[in-house]
Amino acid sequence: MHDINKISAILDEIEQELQALEHWGGEKNRPHEKAFLSTAPFCIDTMEFHQWLEYVLVAKMRQLIKEGKPLPKKMLLHPAAQEYWRGKWAKYRRLIGVLRRLDECFK
Repeated sequence: MHDINKISAILDEIEQELQALEHWGGEKNRPHEKAFLSTAPFCIDTMEFHQWLEYVLVAKMRQLIKEGKPLPKKMLLHPAAQEYWRGKWAKYRRLIGVLRRLDECFK
């Protein structure tokens, strides 16, 4: 069973980290609906990774929690974040750490 309170707190931390990095776009910067139709992992061909975190991961997880629907059984986000931000780890270290803690909630 998932710890919904812990997951919700981590989602809030992801939002805070994205805001601190000036990557939180809000509704005015939401990608075009076609961007969400991507079949590539993390919509990497239509969005920046930080956009996927905000508009797909955080939004969907919050919606699933709100509706009481099942959460994923497993997630492994931090390696993708490490790869995406290769060479920029100092800047994104805190966010990657938060993503690692989220992954650990789904082991």
